[in-house]
Amino acid sequence: MKHAAAIDVGGTKILGALVDEEGNVKKEIRIPSDFELGGLHIMEKIFELVDELAKLEKIDAVGIGIGGRIDVEKGIINWGVKPVPHWFGLKVKEMTENRYHVPCAVDNDVKVAGYGEQWMGAAKGLDSYVCITLGTGVGGAVCIDGKMLHGKHWSGGEIGHYILYPNGRPCTCGFQGCVEQYLSGTALVKIYNDRAPEKVKTGYEFFERVREKEAFALEVLDQFVENLSVFLNSLCNTYDPERFIIGGGLIDTKEFWWDKLLKIMSSSPINQVYSPEIVPALLGNKAGYYGSAYIAFRMLNKEA
Repeated sequence: MKHAAAIDVGGTKILGALVDEEGNVKKEIRIPSDFELGGLHIMEKIFELVDELAKLEKIDAVGIGIGGRIDVEKGIINWGVKPVPHWFGLKVKEMTENRYHVPCAVDNDVKVAGYGEQWMGAAKGLDSYVCITLGTGVGGAVCIDGKMLHGKHWSGGEIGHYILYPNGRPCTCGFQGCVEQYLSGTALVKIYNDRAPEKVKTGYEFFERVREKEAFALEVLDQFVENLSVFLNSLCNTYDPERFIIGGGLIDTKEFWWDKLLKIMSSSPINQVYSPEIVPALLGNKAGYYGSAYIAFRMLNKEA
């Protein structure tokens, strides 16, 4: 049985897991990511995890999901919005293969989460799906006709940077009005705080106000659902997927907005063509390392 060291690099933590070809997880480790210390530090933290996992079994391949627009052929970070030292141009694949002498596959963290849902979660058995993560930001994994969309310049499927409101809220990517500035947990807090007399510090506090049925919090959430439906309708006409899979931290609050979203989508004009299937993601924060294992084994089988 072959084993992969599967690594999921997140904004505040790095998850590592030892996964076999059948998807069995032998061990899971979590450490802080400390992005402010730079890309080379992140690589050292990745190596720390792989070293630990290698004590349990022989590692046959390494898979890494990491933020940014990734050249998956070279395993290099091409671009990203985080101002992290030594990040752009970081040769993740080359550094890992030079250290461990096994194949290493690298891809964007959200695309990797999509692969995880495809292998072991809500996209299992599908050829076409769109995974959307609603969390600190908004990310996407777009798989059409069995192929993950990467694009010529590794910017395909960056649906969090669709323009939802022209000349709207400034985004970290340099544009204005991006989806990420309206549909992320961070955005909900900002939009609420723009007008609320008593501000909130976190998304948890915002949803406490929703739970208490505070009028303005409910108004902000209603607009969130309306914006999400507009976004989904646009994606329907762009990609026509078999299924939308929605994950990220905000899915944990779906009791407050999910039914309303489905109701709005059920009356969308898109239903004249087909009825979009919309489901919650199944794997939670495990999607990243399942997906990293998936791309690692795929590369290993390709090289065999």
